[in-house]
Amino acid sequence: MEYRNLKTFLRVAELQNFTKAAKELGYAQSTVTFHIHALEEELGILLFERIGKRVSLTKAGEYLVRYANDMERILSDMEHLSGTVSQVSGSLRVGVVESVLVTFMTGLLKVYCEKFPDVTVEVVTGSTTTLMNLLRSNDVDLIIIMGNRIVDYDFFRVMIKESDISFTAAADHPLAGEKDISFSTITKYPLILPEKDSLYRRSIEAIASQQDCILTPKLQINNTAQIVELLKLGMGISYLPEYMIRKGVEDGALVKLDVKYEVGKYYIQIFHHRNKWITAQMEEFIKIAEEKLG
Repeated sequence: MEYRNLKTFLRVAELQNFTKAAKELGYAQSTVTFHIHALEEELGILLFERIGKRVSLTKAGEYLVRYANDMERILSDMEHLSGTVSQVSGSLRVGVVESVLVTFMTGLLKVYCEKFPDVTVEVVTGSTTTLMNLLRSNDVDLIIIMGNRIVDYDFFRVMIKESDISFTAAADHPLAGEKDISFSTITKYPLILPEKDSLYRRSIEAIASQQDCILTPKLQINNTAQIVELLKLGMGISYLPEYMIRKGVEDGALVKLDVKYEVGKYYIQIFHHRNKWITAQMEEFIKIAEEKLG
């Protein structure tokens, strides 16, 4: 089995288009077609269904993607045995939700860019839904999202970390130090919340619904870092992930409020597309992300 045929197969599987794959690989389209036919004949299976201009993987093709990605990584590692980390080059596109960006990405990007100066990194922010759509359309290589545990056939999860969400206020807030605070008591104080389509807003709205309460936020801001700063100034109460408030709590500026409520678990997760060709840039980013987030 020729390595170049597998490489061509992975690009066609990712792009679902022979012409685009040929352009990216620098081949004539006839060469790409020849590589795929040679691979199909060697394996004795049909890898793609070709209906008009549409190309899609067969079930056998889907299985081969998994094995081919493993082989690609192994061969890539072998090729780099004699090299150094400075040989990792090219581009990397990462989609990330805003709360993770302001908390983890600064340190992560500093380490990554210093270690791999020849890699150009593009960071895109957006909601979980937006980032999943970008990953599905191959407009980003990796996404880092926060929310419920996600299982999607198109995506491969490379990391997952549980994260708590808590009611938070300034250390001198009247409710600081109180025990078993009712949710209805929380609603009597000014609330600073993200916009309605954010994870944290949907979560607190769900709690309000269970408690038969109506939420009327004093401030609505779609920037969690700004919310944290407003909390430190004593302007209200908010509902934020633990990693957003950790430093403020450690510094004594913020406190977690002891509120009686039931809430589901939330997770920081990193995904790439299941059919994605895993580059060295992606592999190294994942390793550093696991160290920072794990």
